[in-house]
Amino acid sequence: MKDFLEFFGFRDNPFKITPDAHYFFLSESHQEALLSLKYLVDSEEGFAVIIGEPGTGKTLTVRKFIDDLPEDVEFAYILFPNLSPEELFEAILEDFGIKTEGETKNRIFTKLRDHLIEKRSKGKRVLIIIDEAQNLPVETLEELRILSNLETNDQKLIQIILIGQPELEEKLESNALRQLRQRITVITKLRNFTEKETRSYIDYRIAKAGTGNLRIHPKVYKLVYKYSLGIPRLINILMERSLMAAFVDGTHEIKPEHLERAAESVGIRVSKDRGRSVLTYASLFAVLLVTGYLGYVFFISQPETKAPVYEAPVQATPQTTDQIRLVTVEVPLLNVRDRPSPDSKVVYVLREGDRLEVLQEGPDQWIKVRFPEKGITGWVNGKYVSW
Repeated sequence: MKDFLEFFGFRDNPFKITPDAHYFFLSESHQEALLSLKYLVDSEEGFAVIIGEPGTGKTLTVRKFIDDLPEDVEFAYILFPNLSPEELFEAILEDFGIKTEGETKNRIFTKLRDHLIEKRSKGKRVLIIIDEAQNLPVETLEELRILSNLETNDQKLIQIILIGQPELEEKLESNALRQLRQRITVITKLRNFTEKETRSYIDYRIAKAGTGNLRIHPKVYKLVYKYSLGIPRLINILMERSLMAAFVDGTHEIKPEHLERAAESVGIRVSKDRGRSVLTYASLFAVLLVTGYLGYVFFISQPETKAPVYEAPVQATPQTTDQIRLVTVEVPLLNVRDRPSPDSKVVYVLREGDRLEVLQEGPDQWIKVRFPEKGITGWVNGKYVSW
């Protein structure tokens, strides 16, 4: 490996497949995903969910998020949690350095509650991050909902981030978990890179590795996108094997034939008509399964409904509207509710920069607004908009 790195002038392998926040590619979609998680922490909401197929960057996004957490936030990070409620609570306590020895679920829950109260009294915020959360049993997810209800008079004691594959979303939509689904503030869905993002991603990782003598044939970028379908894990595999092929040939240029050899080595059938690959979804899944779980981010889309936000229910008071007043959304995501209550139904999710018409004001900063672009009317918390 040393000769390989020195040959191309690398300080590090630019296409290693292990998630490394140092190589996090900050595209617009990455930034939006991180802002969504930051919004959860800053607004002190209960739940956020990241959904993505294998390879869509869930783990790396969260690791980058963890690296950027402020000092007053502590977290427990749970991996592969096919756990009962008791086992999950024990795993969380263990991550916080608290031992449990064959205690009952109630005693374990009490220990965790006391720990959260102590941290809040010291000005600390606490996060629980659960990866591969689609593996959580329904009863464990329901216990997490109960745990999320712990709060002081005006502050939640804990916030929870669930990371999982599409099966997690299906599970959350089940009737058994309808109460949990109502408490999820943000759901982020990740997608594959576009062709332009694929090229930028490759160039970014090479630059981070410190190369000074590597060239890439222009056709290689397009072929990488065709063969990988824009999946970062597969991009890394193809590029790493292409580098090795070029190294074996003694050239500092990655050529289309090097990429074709790399593609064939992972089971992608490359036809004689260069640039036309045959990569079925079944074979792609097999490639990803063999090479392990994936972790690089893409694009996000927001669902049409979310769940609880902000403060306690209030009674709105009317306001005369001789002239239209406008406000601007100041946070990445803002829920519009059908009533001025954090427990009421979410009718729409606004984005940062959206302009709203003020229809009515209520106590404690709740305001009734209209979003002219979509014709949506509802209630938002005024502290998250600028006048």
